[in-house]
Formats: sequence, C-alpha cells, structure tokens
Amino acid sequence: MKNRFLIFLFLLFNSSFVFSQIITDRPDQTESAVVLPTGQIQIESGISIEDSQSNINTLFRIGIIEGIEIRLNSNYLINDELSFMKKSSFSDFEVGAKFKIFNKTSNNTKVAFLSHLSIPTASEVFSNNVYGLLSRVNVSHDLNNESQLGYNLGYNKFEKMDGQLIYTIVYGRSLGSFSVFFEIFGDESKDNSNINFDSGITYLLDDKKQLDLSLGKGINNDMFFISGGISVKID
Repeated sequence: MKNRFLIFLFLLFNSSFVFSQIITDRPDQTESAVVLPTGQIQIESGISIEDSQSNINTLFRIGIIEGIEIRLNSNYLINDELSFMKKSSFSDFEVGAKFKIFNKTSNNTKVAFLSHLSIPTASEVFSNNVYGLLSRVNVSHDLNNESQLGYNLGYNKFEKMDGQLIYTIVYGRSLGSFSVFFEIFGDESKDNSNINFDSGITYLLDDKKQLDLSLGKGINNDMFFISGGISVKID
C-alpha cells in the first residue's frame, strides 16, 4: 500500500510527466460527449488505489476525421491478494471509437456514441479470457458558462457471460483554473447491482495540461478508491 501511495504522489505532482482541464474522459466515470477534432491527440493517464488493488490507466485518443476519434485503453493492475503468482500485469486491452451524433450550440446539447472491443490479451488471472463489447451513449448539457450536466447509458457484453447495464450522471462546475464534479454511477446485471458516488477536482496548468484528483465510495457496497491523474492535449 505504501509503495502504491508513493507512485500516486509521483504521478500527481511530477508536472514533467503530467498529461489535462481540457475536456477529458477522466477522472469521472462519465465519458464526455465531445469528439476530438481531426489531428488532435489526447493522452489521459492516472492511478486509482483501492484497498487491495491498484489500477494504472492510460487512454490514448486520436481525432482521425471530423466526428470520429479512435481510442486505445490500457490498465495495469497491481493486486496484493494474489500470492500464488505474479501480483501485477496489464489487463485486457481495449480498442474502440467515439462518434459524434448530435452537437447543437442552440440548445447546448451534445450526443456521442462510444464503443470498445475488449481483447483477451492478458494472463489468465488478469483477463476476462473472452472478447467483449463495451458500448454507451454519452450526453452532455451546458447549463451555463460555468456548469454542465452529463450522463451515460451503456451495455457491456462478454462472450458466455451475462450482459451488464452501465449508467452514470455527473454535475460539473468550473471555478477558474479549477473545476469540481459530483457523480452517481453504477451497474446492473442478473446477479449484481452496484450504486456508487464519486467527487473530484481538476486543475488546469495551461491550455494543454491538466491535473485531477478524485475519491469514490460505494453506496450499497464497500468499494472505495482514491485516484489522481494527468492529461495532455497535442495539436
């Protein structure tokens, strides 16, 4: 736990490594309805620390043509409870795309569709061991110049497994170089129902770099995490 906390501090405060308050798909669980413009790249990375497991996540986003971005998502897991084999590994890689569906400045509403293919690339204990399709619709409403409401509705389906309904709703507010958010998110499947809350803050270093810090807690479960990260925009 101590080593993971030191890694967390390094990622959060070492600005030479820092990657985004740019519009990003972290640190909240709600994916934005904004699609990157053609030729723009964003790298969004961070670490999430739980009681027995940590996750170092990195998302690469590339705007390829107007209204479409491609994505590569990776997670490096560190699990202290695994004693019979190595405790850390990449989990399954995800490749996907986000598509702009609707963007009207007249009513301040954006809609996008996002889908990832989960590929069983990890070692057995860190893998789902089957292919999966992770999809969601992303919606955002600009309430005024300082605040926004966003929500997602999605469905995850892996081969030979029950499907999982995903939902999120987030309120965010800009406070100059800082912004804050408050979010409810959860999932529903045949045998499980989880409702969670998280909140966090981002800090805009300049027009291309942003730091974030967040905390999450299960409402009907005992999940808890602390997360910190960085994002960078490359034009």
